[in-house]
Amino acid sequence: MRNISRDAVGNLLDEVATAIIMPRFQNLRDDEISTKSSATDFVTIADQQAEEWLTPRLRALVDCPVIGEEAVAVNPALRDQAGSGLVWTVDPVDGTANFVKGVERFCVMVALVQDGVPLQSWVWNPVQRVLYHAVINGGAEMVSAGVATPLVRDERRDSFETLVGGGNSLGLEEPRKSMVRTRLRTLPGRRFIGSAGIQGCMLAAGNDDYMFHGFCTPWDHAPVDLICREAGCFAAMVADQAAYRTDIGGPFMIAANKAIWHHLVGTIWNDPFEGEVPETQSAL
Repeated sequence: MRNISRDAVGNLLDEVATAIIMPRFQNLRDDEISTKSSATDFVTIADQQAEEWLTPRLRALVDCPVIGEEAVAVNPALRDQAGSGLVWTVDPVDGTANFVKGVERFCVMVALVQDGVPLQSWVWNPVQRVLYHAVINGGAEMVSAGVATPLVRDERRDSFETLVGGGNSLGLEEPRKSMVRTRLRTLPGRRFIGSAGIQGCMLAAGNDDYMFHGFCTPWDHAPVDLICREAGCFAAMVADQAAYRTDIGGPFMIAANKAIWHHLVGTIWNDPFEGEVPETQSAL
């Protein structure tokens, strides 16, 4: 499979953000906001229209299924295609709750995936006008004002006490959910970003050290996983250290390096429930 050029998709993300997303930022009407799975699972007219705009244009680049967050909300069976063959994943506004509140931490994310393995990913921050891009075995980069800067994590860490990052226990079952939530809250340097894409890019750029999520979705984690791994971070499923794939859910963590990852598994996850297999709800 040939690589798609960085700008072929990056320009689409800029265009959709300029035309559809940013005009509604801090300008949403009440009737342009609704919810999906819960009272805090927001969707806006910007999410819906941006995904509708991107879908045919991505298929014009590579004609394959588009696994979009909003399309899956309407047709959950579409999610089943995420791990087979060539697919696009789309998160039209990652950090929708922030977007609704007028907070600037949101982005647009796309990945190209083959048989569950992310091949390329793009994250566009429309407020800062910065693009993050990665190619499998080809590195990650940050592009600002036309200048590309390679993303390479510095593996040094003076102390685990200085770690900065965040996480959530969404998708886990009790009693593990409460245990993980409590342990996350005790971590020094923990902060809430509210966008997997923004936090993943902060990790890749060296501004955060870890991100723990209780379950995975193709649109959130395919782009973030690839950008972070290509920048030198360590990313794996918590249960067995397996590499992320778009057809699996379950708890997932990215850390600046493998030593931090193992330290945090011991801190957040290890296991008073002896012999128990980690349980998760559906990522939907």
